Amino acid sequence: MDRAIVVMAKAPIAGLAKTRLQRETGLEPETIKRLANAFLTDVLASCARVTEARTLVAFTPEGGRDFFAAAAPHATLVPQVEGDLGARMRSAFESAFATGASRVVMIGTDAPHFGATRIRAVFTVLERAPCAIVPADDGGYCAIGLDGPRTALFANVPWSTSEVLAVTLANATSSGIRVELAPGEFDVDTAADLDRLAALLAKSPERAPRTARELRSFPRRGQ
Repeated sequence: MDRAIVVMAKAPIAGLAKTRLQRETGLEPETIKRLANAFLTDVLASCARVTEARTLVAFTPEGGRDFFAAAAPHATLVPQVEGDLGARMRSAFESAFATGASRVVMIGTDAPHFGATRIRAVFTVLERAPCAIVPADDGGYCAIGLDGPRTALFANVPWSTSEVLAVTLANATSSGIRVELAPGEFDVDTAADLDRLAALLAKSPERAPRTARELRSFPRRGQ
């Protein structure tokens, strides 16, 4: 099996998980923890449906290994290294390619509605381009696929800003790496994003069933 999916994941710990969302929504830490766990559950379920690829979970913190072993029993667990997000992504990609994969798609857990069909679509792009990126509405990206460890892509990127995609594309251009952009998607970092997700899942709960159930369990803002 020459395809691998890497999930960059943080253990859902109350008070540490999705802190910006907690601040903006005013939801209790335990509620945010449950929501973060639902996001992770749906993402892992989507990965499991891509049976033609194996899954690696690049996890943090190190003490979360037992949690992830239970949450993703069929995945290979790789602890995230120290450093900024770019360093952690580079290391996770390298771990996936070291297992023999020739094409790797990396996703996070902030877009639980990014399902198996979209993951497969990124692999399809990798059949004709060395790098595939799914832009996010906030200027970052929801997924990135590579046909090899293209470390230059992650240099000097201002992570968690609206310039992430632009700088990544500039890095690609300066390094001679051809990038194909796949159709965009949104991820969930803010209260407005959560409202958007809730509206989407109210109509199509099958896209992230665990998250849809969780969202129905607490009142939305303004209600």
